[in-house]
Amino acid sequence: MSHSKTLSPLTDEKLKAAFGEMSHPRDFRPFVPKELASASLNTSRRVRTDEVMETDLIRETHDLWGSMMTEPYKGITLDGTVNSANRKLIENESPRVAMETAAVALLDVMRHEIAEKVCFKWDAPEWRRWHNMPLQWLRDGIGLEEMNEPERLATHALIRASISEAGYQHLLELMEVNRFSGELIGRPAYLNEHSYSISIYGKPGDKIWGWQIFGHHLCLSCRLIGDMYTLSPTFLAAEPTVVDTGAMAGINAFIETEEAALELLRNLTPDVRREAVILESILNADVPEGRRHWADSLHLGGAFQDNRVIPYEGVCVSTFGAEDKARLMTLFETFFLLLPEGPKKARLAEIETHLDETWLCWMGGYDDWSPFYFRLHSPVVLAELDHHQAVFLTNAEPARFHVHTITRIPEGGDYGMDLIDQL
Repeated sequence: MSHSKTLSPLTDEKLKAAFGEMSHPRDFRPFVPKELASASLNTSRRVRTDEVMETDLIRETHDLWGSMMTEPYKGITLDGTVNSANRKLIENESPRVAMETAAVALLDVMRHEIAEKVCFKWDAPEWRRWHNMPLQWLRDGIGLEEMNEPERLATHALIRASISEAGYQHLLELMEVNRFSGELIGRPAYLNEHSYSISIYGKPGDKIWGWQIFGHHLCLSCRLIGDMYTLSPTFLAAEPTVVDTGAMAGINAFIETEEAALELLRNLTPDVRREAVILESILNADVPEGRRHWADSLHLGGAFQDNRVIPYEGVCVSTFGAEDKARLMTLFETFFLLLPEGPKKARLAEIETHLDETWLCWMGGYDDWSPFYFRLHSPVVLAELDHHQAVFLTNAEPARFHVHTITRIPEGGDYGMDLIDQL
C-alpha cells in the first residue's frame, strides 16, 4: 500500500503495541538500531562466515543442509510422490543468443583464478546449494565483491541479457536495499550491492547450460534446456522494503505484489475468504508452535527445500468467480516480473491452465497494518510472500517492511529438471 493512502486507525491492542510508533505500515525508521554495529562486525562475508561457523546454530544448520544435499532430487510434492504435471519442452522465445554472447564475454574477461571457481559441469550438484544468508560457507562460485570492475560489469551484463529490463531494474533496487541496510546498521563491508556469488553451469552455447546467483535476499537459478528458458527457484527479499535517502530514495519493493494480494483477498466472498485464511494473525504469540522457522519464518519453499512435502492448504481456486480468478492472475504476474516477455507469457499460460487446481493459503490479517503470509500452490507453481520479523533491524514482530518472496515449480520442475529427459 502506498504511503499516501489514508490508513485505517490502529485499534487492535497487539497491533498498536507492535506498530504504534510507525507512520505507515512500511515505516522501518522506529526499528533502526540506535547505535551502529561495532567495527568487529563490519567485516567481509568471508571473514564473518569463518567467525559464525564456530556457533552451534550455524554449524547445526550447515550440517542439516549438507545432509539434505545427499538426497537425490525429487522436487516439491504433496505427499512425497511425484505427480507429473506433464510439462512440455517447448520453444518459449528464450533470449539464448543474448545470454550466450554475454556469458562468453564474461568468461573472456575473467581472470583464470576466478573462472575456475565459477565454472561447473551442467549437471553439477552445486545447482542445489544456493542459500539466501549473507554467508559464504559453501564456496560455489565467486562473490561479486571479489571481482574487479570489468568482471562485475560483465556479470551484470549476463544477468541483464537473461531477464526483462523491468526485472533487471528490480534486481538493482534489491541490491541497493542491501547496500542501504548495511549502511543503516554500520556494516557496509558485510551487506552491500556486491554481496552475491555467481556460478555458470555448462558451456554457453551447449544445449543445456545456465547460471546462478545467490546471496542475501537474492537467489536466481536460470537455465536453458534446448530452446526453453527456465528461472526457478527464485528467492527475492528486502529488509527494509523502503529506501528513503540517497540517490535511489523512493524504492518501495514488492508493493505491487502486496497490493494485488490484498485486493484479491478483500474481494473474495466471506465464505471463500474464511476457507482461505487458516490463521488470523502471524504475530508471534498467535502462531502455533512448529509453524515458524528461525530462518525461513512461515515460508516453506526456501533454501535446501527442493524435496519438501507441502500439502495443499486453504481454499481451492475452483470455487472462485471469474473476477476473482482475474485478480489472482494479476497477482501471479507480479511474481514473474523478471521473466523475459516470451517465457513470461508461456509461464503465465501454464499457470492459468492449472488455475482450477490452484490453492490459496493465507495467514494473518488483511487490514492496512497487519503482517501476513500467503501461498499459491498448484501442480506447476509454488509462490509465497511472507512478512518477517527483524534480522538486522529491531522489530520483534513480523512487519511489512521485511518481505521474502519465493517461486518454485513443484513436481520435479525446479532447475528445469523435468524437461531434461525430453531433449
